[in-house]
Amino acid sequence: MKRLILLVLMLAMLISVVACASTPTAAPTLGVKGLKVASIDWTNAHGWRSTYDAQVKEVADQYIATGVVSKFQALCPNQDPALEVQYFQQCINDGYDIILINAGGSSGLDSCFEQAAAKGILVIPVDNIYPYPGIVGVQTDQKVWAQTNFDAMVAHFKDDPGPINVVNFSGMPGTTGSGLRGDVWNADLAANPKFKIVYQGAHSWSDVESKKLMSEVIASGIKYDAILTEEACVGILQAIQEAKAPYPKFMTSDETVGYIRMLDKINTSSTVVDFQIIENPPGIGASALKLAVRMKAGKVFKDDALRTDSNGTKVAYYTPTYTVTPKTLKDAIAKWKDAADTDQMSTYLTDAAADAYFK
Repeated sequence: MKRLILLVLMLAMLISVVACASTPTAAPTLGVKGLKVASIDWTNAHGWRSTYDAQVKEVADQYIATGVVSKFQALCPNQDPALEVQYFQQCINDGYDIILINAGGSSGLDSCFEQAAAKGILVIPVDNIYPYPGIVGVQTDQKVWAQTNFDAMVAHFKDDPGPINVVNFSGMPGTTGSGLRGDVWNADLAANPKFKIVYQGAHSWSDVESKKLMSEVIASGIKYDAILTEEACVGILQAIQEAKAPYPKFMTSDETVGYIRMLDKINTSSTVVDFQIIENPPGIGASALKLAVRMKAGKVFKDDALRTDSNGTKVAYYTPTYTVTPKTLKDAIAKWKDAADTDQMSTYLTDAAADAYFK
């Protein structure tokens, strides 16, 4: 009988240990509740910005479900500077705790930043880093983005003595993203003189505008070997196809799903257009929200987590890694098979990756 009782006790202890070992641990909490969050996005006129807005809301909704966020509001001034200021001041007056702002430029908002700081509101410039003292911005590392694209163009023409005629489209002059990319490309062009810029224009990341500009290039009779562009590639290819003009031998980046589908059709039998795509994820807004919530919770960035940009602003950079090339095009087509043509190939920080920025 004693042996039986002992066996029962040992079995009970074993069950208890197994039960404890198999019980899932509670998800880590951020230590903050009820935050009011606003997102101000300069424009929603194209797919990148629409995805940006959608993914910010996606993360905000997750935080609302867990009580971290109590209210979220998205605002779009539709490229109206006066309305941008009005929305910014409205968010300050309404007592939001966090304001994410993807601004239309790099000036005109200083007084808003000052008012927000005086009220203890955390303002995070996203994507376009507004240069205001003491803030922390969040941006995809545009130098990596630009360098990856240019290096791919150099690799394609490595055996061609040149000159190589390049059509160069920037996005929106005056924004930090376009400025950083332009700085990289200008330096690279100076170091690689066989590449000759035969046309330069700015399409504001709009496929409508890029199609118009490319149509003008074709109509003018400009000969091109490569197209070095800040996205808006669908419009460029549409102009080429409608004019039955020659395709470029090489073309750079765009996250739009419709772009990789166009490339897949063009390159059905062989690689007609060589290309390099590296993500410039609209999810940078969602990543910024994750970092902002942790900042508001009192977490401190690791010593090497921030870099200072040319304006003296501290920036948390997201390093782009997802790429698509002719070798991986079929994989990308399969990965995004359920997406709409206008959807963007976009990722954002996981919670673990966001935590890794902090001590």
